[in-house]
Amino acid sequence: MLELSLLVLLLQDPQPEPPKQEPPKQEKEVVVTASPLNPKDVFDTPYSADVVGRDDLERRLSRTTPDAMKEVPGVNVQKTSHGHGSPFIRGFTGFRNVFLVDGIRLNNSVFREGPNQYWNTVDPFVIDRLEIVRGPSSVLHGSDSIGGTVVAYTKGPESFDEGFHPHVRGYHRFASAEDSYTARAESWGNWGNLGWFAGATYRDFNDVTGGDHTGRMPETGYDEYDADLKFAYRLSGRFKLVFAAQHTRQDDVPRTHRLNVSKEWHGTVPGSDRQHKFDQERDLVYLQLHGDMKGGFIDAIKASLSWHRIGERFVRVTTTTSATSTRREIRELDVDTPALWVQAGKQTSFGYLTGGVEFYRDSVESAGHDWLVNGTLRTFARGDVAGDATYDLLGVYLQDEITIGAFDVTPGIRFTRAKVDANDVDAIPGDAIVFRDFEETYSAVTGSLRALWHVSERWNVIGGWGMGFRAPSLDDSTAIRLVQSSAALDVPSEDLDPEKSHTFDLGVRARYPAWEVSAFAFYTLLRDFIRRVPAFDYDGDGDIDNAKENFADGWVYGFELGGLYRLTDEILVFADAAWVRGRADLLVGGEKKDVPLDKVNPPTLHAGVRYQPKSVKAWIEALVTSAHAQEHLSPGDEGDTGRIPPGGTPGYTACTLRGGWQPYEFVTVTLSVENITNKDYRIHGSGQNEPGTNFIMGLDVRY
Repeated sequence: MLELSLLVLLLQDPQPEPPKQEPPKQEKEVVVTASPLNPKDVFDTPYSADVVGRDDLERRLSRTTPDAMKEVPGVNVQKTSHGHGSPFIRGFTGFRNVFLVDGIRLNNSVFREGPNQYWNTVDPFVIDRLEIVRGPSSVLHGSDSIGGTVVAYTKGPESFDEGFHPHVRGYHRFASAEDSYTARAESWGNWGNLGWFAGATYRDFNDVTGGDHTGRMPETGYDEYDADLKFAYRLSGRFKLVFAAQHTRQDDVPRTHRLNVSKEWHGTVPGSDRQHKFDQERDLVYLQLHGDMKGGFIDAIKASLSWHRIGERFVRVTTTTSATSTRREIRELDVDTPALWVQAGKQTSFGYLTGGVEFYRDSVESAGHDWLVNGTLRTFARGDVAGDATYDLLGVYLQDEITIGAFDVTPGIRFTRAKVDANDVDAIPGDAIVFRDFEETYSAVTGSLRALWHVSERWNVIGGWGMGFRAPSLDDSTAIRLVQSSAALDVPSEDLDPEKSHTFDLGVRARYPAWEVSAFAFYTLLRDFIRRVPAFDYDGDGDIDNAKENFADGWVYGFELGGLYRLTDEILVFADAAWVRGRADLLVGGEKKDVPLDKVNPPTLHAGVRYQPKSVKAWIEALVTSAHAQEHLSPGDEGDTGRIPPGGTPGYTACTLRGGWQPYEFVTVTLSVENITNKDYRIHGSGQNEPGTNFIMGLDVRY
């Protein structure tokens, strides 16, 4: 009864309901991620952060969600294939960055080390804005956020005006060098206090045409289908219930560099597989309560109940002719993740307190079988990871935002507990090599301390320290999976400890009417870093396969610069640059050596100018992207001959010209020419080249 009484008190509206009017839309510069219940302007955020808003997404004609971040300082998007994309943030990717959709983790316990495909399963056309926080924001969003945190906030109803207000939109995107076509349909509006948003996307990607001498790259196309639905019901002027569902399916996404039809580039070695492809599915359903009760017992609350599912099917056909060798490998994986989180905020005399608790449970099932050349079916007890496993992740956190004179100080603390229960770890029970089932629990208390000094109205100095803690995942401890940069396998490794990190950064921001600038430097210390070490030949193919150990200590450091200058009210000049370097221990030739980290982003520069006249509804923008050659290679990079040329990935400079025009109030046309000089290039670590000269057109019609 006490709990029911408290809920009734919270839902009561002690003041008269405010007039029903459309709430003001958040401006691009507002960052929610660093303080979810107390948003701040980027200028006053104690992190290195950027926002990619709806206007940016539509202006850039971004093909995928990872691609939408490729112009953000300090972010490089590696593409193992055209259907996969994995951002590197401050030298880290994969499970060392955290991605959330409306506050719900996309990350789960089967994410692989290094680049993976899962961020690409979030439809860019459902996103309203992306927030990128570089460096650890682990107190609020998970201690495995070592390189950075990215949050996608999805589109939804835009008003709760009285009456019935429907709207529709049709969007089409065509790209020549991608030979791709995208169609998107949306409907949104409200009927009094009930608002809705619904959309569906169909995407047809055919083989990509590269630049200069590459020409058509076979086996680079795939199909994608997306659907999304969101309802928002305003309970009162202070509370809102939100229900949302999302579905994505990608069919036959090839891993091109593994195929025997892949093309040589600067000495890369084509693969030998006849087929190497993935089918991907992602489903998300959630119910959330958003409350704004300033002046009450608490000032704001958000609560979420969700179910997230990621499913994949991998098919590989080899070119072997041995009667007892594999002809076709099939691996299937399904991860169901129910989750519950609650966070609340309150302005107190000690600052703005944000506290919360979150719980995620991964229920994992995997399966696999091989067809041998002689027609024999070989069935395994599991697939790439343990066939019957659960992984629980609990987080409890508290953050305070304190103002002391000209200083904003933000301390935070988090307790993290991860529990793994792995069954069916052994793929072939009864054989000579036994991998036993196991249970393990990992826990830690981590913290952060951020400070922002308001030197003046136009200058801020930012500094901070943050801890990271990444408990071993099911991929770390139970994987039997082909290492994509070699012919070796990963094999289960039970006795692992969590990875730990400490990041220190220092930055400055200045903002004047005519110009703005920001500069950040960072240094990350790595402890008990999990690395591959040679173990034994598990599958008898002559290659030594890898176990994993907490083998390494290391470091990563670098800087990010960004700025803009308003030449006139109509002409904007902008530029940014980033540089990062990282090293960690690795076993090389039986000896422990300090070597570069895998696939760390090379120094990269963006520079551009935008002209947007006030007299017409049109704009035009020119952009130059320049990346230095990446010659600081790890032994893994040097052995990844299908993706990285001998000696490293060559540098490049690519030019883009794009613009938009609104001939009618409800029609917008956007045109872009990417890679104007038809440069042959690839992003470091990618498995295929970027498109050559690419003419892209977007047609947007909305009522």
